[in-house]
Amino acid sequence: MTGVGKIEELERDSGAPVELRVVADAEQLPVVRAVAETLAVLGDFTLDDIADIKLAVDEVCSELISGAVADAELTCSFVVSSAAMRITTTSVVEEGRVPTSDSFGWHVLQTLTDSIALSASSVDGGSVVVVDVVKRRSNI
Repeated sequence: MTGVGKIEELERDSGAPVELRVVADAEQLPVVRAVAETLAVLGDFTLDDIADIKLAVDEVCSELISGAVADAELTCSFVVSSAAMRITTTSVVEEGRVPTSDSFGWHVLQTLTDSIALSASSVDGGSVVVVDVVKRRSNI
């Protein structure tokens, strides 16, 4: 059985997260977008919802990658339910590089998603940033 076949065997409403860890590097963006898109397709999201999810993931990851400390990891956790997809993205960014809610990118994220939250905590050499977004299905 193929990997996709095994994924399809999972219960749609299991709420089990899919976690992806990559080096915080722009070359990894296609991988993260592909995982988000695959999960949205398998979760029967509409084409518009899938596009919004991909754009939101791209915006969040790009923002965190652009400010990431050397050798940082980017972690994305995806949870798909019958009502929505929740994406939690984490990385360590340099001091002063925490995304702000008054940026253009944040405005884009507010438009693409149904909710967005950001938290940051100081660590040696930077801040751990967690961005949590939720995209509800438009077809329910």
